[in-house]
Amino acid sequence: MKKYILLILTITGVLRLSAQVVLNLQLPPAGLTVKSQLWNMTVVNTVSQPVQAQIELSMINVANNQPVLTATTSVLTFPKGLKQLHAGDVAPVTYNIQDPAFRVDGSPEGFLPVGTFQVCYSIVRVDLEVSERIAEECETVVIEPISPPQLVSPGDSGIVEQTRPLFNWLPPAPVQLFNNLVYDFSLVRVEPLQTGAEAVQQNIPLDRESNVTATNRQYPLSLPELDTSRTYAWQVVARSGGTEVARSDVWTFRVRKEGPETLSPAPVYYSRLQRETDAAYGVCRGMLYYEYLNETNDKMVPFKIYDLSNASGKELVSDSTVISLHYGQNMGKLDFSHNAMLQDKHVYLFELINSRREHWYLKFQYRKSN
Repeated sequence: MKKYILLILTITGVLRLSAQVVLNLQLPPAGLTVKSQLWNMTVVNTVSQPVQAQIELSMINVANNQPVLTATTSVLTFPKGLKQLHAGDVAPVTYNIQDPAFRVDGSPEGFLPVGTFQVCYSIVRVDLEVSERIAEECETVVIEPISPPQLVSPGDSGIVEQTRPLFNWLPPAPVQLFNNLVYDFSLVRVEPLQTGAEAVQQNIPLDRESNVTATNRQYPLSLPELDTSRTYAWQVVARSGGTEVARSDVWTFRVRKEGPETLSPAPVYYSRLQRETDAAYGVCRGMLYYEYLNETNDKMVPFKIYDLSNASGKELVSDSTVISLHYGQNMGKLDFSHNAMLQDKHVYLFELINSRREHWYLKFQYRKSN
């Protein structure tokens, strides 16, 4: 009989303790991106005396059930009744990164990893002889990039000059969140009565490439030139650590038909030189217009031209191999209209080397003027 009474008292005590504190999470339904947002919650203390406790957090990757991040708050005091909590109320918080596959920012205000996670909270009472877990709550959250990959060129519903265009895009942001960031590129023809999004979903890709590490892709020489009578759609999918994290919008474009020159002059577009070999692209119709920021105050700098359409990528020999510069932003041009070595529709690499031995590049396609 005594054992039975003791069992009843034990069960009653457990039930009473479990009802001491009620935890209600208030995580944002969308836009969860930084650590401080994890601590929006209310705690209700149902007993008459204050309770001292810590809140422990565990973030589990739903894909493989592995912990990604754990955290423990400072010791908090919960008086009787309801207490609203925010990030400042629980500081300082100790964070521990559990999975190196995720680039988790270790700072208290840092970004959260991107993916689908189960976030579990426990309130651990510490004002007793033995610490005791008195409340638990879990919630599944989807953490997305602040922005997905952003397509840059060819522009949406635009017209390109080249039948083998260079596709450029920006990475998802913030890029430092991602580990082994790569892209899946897809280019399709758009059939009559189709939208671009429908074409990407339904049509067989004309050009598809997985695990692209750069933020651009040159339409390959091994494929037929794009048709000036067709509309094309393209999209990129960003993947981090083998998992899809975001998709770009779908953009469409056409290739300009060849025709006689109009009387009005064509607009001049300056292509900016950059440090990466595939970072900039232009079209040269006799005159190559370039933009370069001369921070080293160089007066004269050498340059080289390489034929990328040639299997060996050979360097071209030019009569002049230096250009004049002034300090700051330079909007220059090089006249290749009388250079017999440049071939129509070949892709070339322009390389500038400044006094710091920095190499700046501009890739361009040469088109003979009519």
